Amino acid sequence: MRIRHVHLENFARHESLDLDFAPGLNVVRGANEAGKSTVQRALEMGLFRRPTSTAEDVDRLRPWAAQDSAPVVAIDFEEDGVEGSLRKVFAGQRGTVEMRLGDEEKAMSDPAQVEQQVARLTGLPSEKFFQATASVHHQELTGLKQDENTLRDRLQQSMSGADRGTRAARRKLEDAVHRYRTEGSKNPGYLKSMRAEVDRLRVAVETGEAALAALATDRQALSEARATRAGLDTRLAHERAGAEKSERAVELTARANDASSKYLVYRRAAELRTEIDKLNGSHPTPIPLARLRAAVDDLRDTEFRLSEMRAELAAEPDLSGYDVAIPTLRWRPWAIGGAVMLVIGLIGLVGGVLLDSLAVGGVAALAFALLGVAGLLFAARERRRIHDVRLQNELRESEIARRLQGRTELSEQVRQTEQERADKLVPLEVEDVAAAEALLAAETEHVARIDALTAEFRGLTRAEPGAENVDELRDRAAAEADECRHALAGMGEVGHDPERHLAGHRLAIERLTPEREAALQAEAHAQARVTANEVDAEQVAADTEALSTAQEQYVAAERRLRIYEQVLAALDAAEQATMKKAARFLEQRMAQDVDRVTGGRYRRLRVDEGTLTFTVYSPELDDWVDVRRLSQGTLDQLYLCARLGIVRQVTEPASPPLVFDDPFVTFDDERALRAVALLHDIAREHQVLLLTTSDRYDDHADNVLVLPAPTQRDEPEPGSPSTTTAAETISMWSSAPVSRTPASTRKGR
Repeated sequence: MRIRHVHLENFARHESLDLDFAPGLNVVRGANEAGKSTVQRALEMGLFRRPTSTAEDVDRLRPWAAQDSAPVVAIDFEEDGVEGSLRKVFAGQRGTVEMRLGDEEKAMSDPAQVEQQVARLTGLPSEKFFQATASVHHQELTGLKQDENTLRDRLQQSMSGADRGTRAARRKLEDAVHRYRTEGSKNPGYLKSMRAEVDRLRVAVETGEAALAALATDRQALSEARATRAGLDTRLAHERAGAEKSERAVELTARANDASSKYLVYRRAAELRTEIDKLNGSHPTPIPLARLRAAVDDLRDTEFRLSEMRAELAAEPDLSGYDVAIPTLRWRPWAIGGAVMLVIGLIGLVGGVLLDSLAVGGVAALAFALLGVAGLLFAARERRRIHDVRLQNELRESEIARRLQGRTELSEQVRQTEQERADKLVPLEVEDVAAAEALLAAETEHVARIDALTAEFRGLTRAEPGAENVDELRDRAAAEADECRHALAGMGEVGHDPERHLAGHRLAIERLTPEREAALQAEAHAQARVTANEVDAEQVAADTEALSTAQEQYVAAERRLRIYEQVLAALDAAEQATMKKAARFLEQRMAQDVDRVTGGRYRRLRVDEGTLTFTVYSPELDDWVDVRRLSQGTLDQLYLCARLGIVRQVTEPASPPLVFDDPFVTFDDERALRAVALLHDIAREHQVLLLTTSDRYDDHADNVLVLPAPTQRDEPEPGSPSTTTAAETISMWSSAPVSRTPASTRKGR
């Protein structure tokens, strides 16, 4: 619970006061009579006092000038991010309370309901418990030192959560024991009236005593169950720690094996890369394979064309002697003779017709004419034959010329192709196509070897041969493997066989886990039996007293005395157990705080649960020293640490505000500042309100509030004797004798 704002109205000297508090350490500073203690009282009453209270201290809080006004306390607070407000008007039976939480539309006005909410928010059940833990009044630490019963009750309250200790019950029992030791009842009528109740009371007493015995047995069983469970927790924690170590060893082993595998892979990759680099530098030819293959293919094409041209040139026919002879026959004589004979025949025929002598001459003329026609036909045939032979010879000559020209061109092409082949062989630096073919085969095999090694390299590294520094990867894998092996060697036997140790620890955990569960169940059952045993020791004592009264005077008194003594013994045992637990708690909580406040002068502390006295280890004496031998300031510091330890324990999980009214008046400056630094650290969990007259704590505060000092003065009446001035007072005191205690007699200061 964190207080954000406090408004006081008609509360003691504050007619109207508004204070804004911040999370952490708040310093409320003011001069004497500025109303700092009034602010503390207002917080106590505003949180826990019922507004209908008619106690005398409520009336004393009314302002002197307005006795009819009702004191009002309004508190705005925050809890886990939920804002709330609380307003109380202390007007006796007409007092009112109003509390709001979060977004609730309806405010709580029932005092009992408001008390429950405040107790839930602060972890403090009552105003008295608040004053016993979280609210430290001025000079209260000294009172705790002097009143052992008060301190004992507060320690019991802190451990039991009750709002009172066992002091009242103890006093009642001690008074009863004292009364029955010195007094006795001699009224026969009372004994006679109680005789009928003897049997019933005896059964009640026996039942109560049996319940008390069962309670003691159950508490013993609970203690043993807790011890068993604590032992199993320790063993289980040890086995789990061993299992974690074994798991780390197994992981390191796996990493070492993986690193070794990577080392082998990267070592082979480095070898492959070296061989690839070597092969890349020893090619049979500097010409790339693709260009070499293209050049060889081009040579093959050229050689093929050359062979075809040579074959074509060899297949050409020999044209020498190819000629057609022209016949020697002549057609002109036959034509002339035939024409002459035809003319003669025609003339003879015409003459015979004219002469009418066709009988003999007509036959001759007709014969000449026919012979002339035959001669002309023969001459024409011969002439046509000669013409055909001449035409054939012309065609032959033309074909011969054409073929001679083609053979010449083919020969030129063969020569050019041979030159082209020679030119293509020059870049390859070979003599013929066969050598180029051999060079291509060698380069192909060389590149195939490089490709095979590159494929293997890629399979190992999944990268190009020059993509990563495989030497660095190899060395890194080797270093990682060595590191894992060294780490395993440093684990001792676990590192030699982590799997076996891990299995052993897991088996132990599997075995201890059900045992711990059984121990937890046994502890829970024992706790349930202790909780279920609701025996009331005072009621048993009352029943025993009634039973003893009904019996014979001496026997009854003696028995009752014995029962009371048993109850006292039970209370002593319960108180001793509670105080022992409280003492150990105080030792744990106080040791760190005392070490810090005293600057390491006192670091070890013991609390006697029987006498509630503190002892600290003195470095000068090299022995334990009773704190009552120390200075007043050191003693107050110890009890401040005790109070801080108590309040942090009893209020968990709530975090009420801590209010301190000048608790450092006996502290020196250095220890006071350390104590304020301690409060500043505690303020991370509990809001701290420090009321003081000094400004030496302002630098450590998260928020500083200054209360105005009273300004009214009692001025002297005119004509009255003048009052003593401050300078005169100082002079008077300085001239008076002062009693001083020698330094040698102030032990522990």
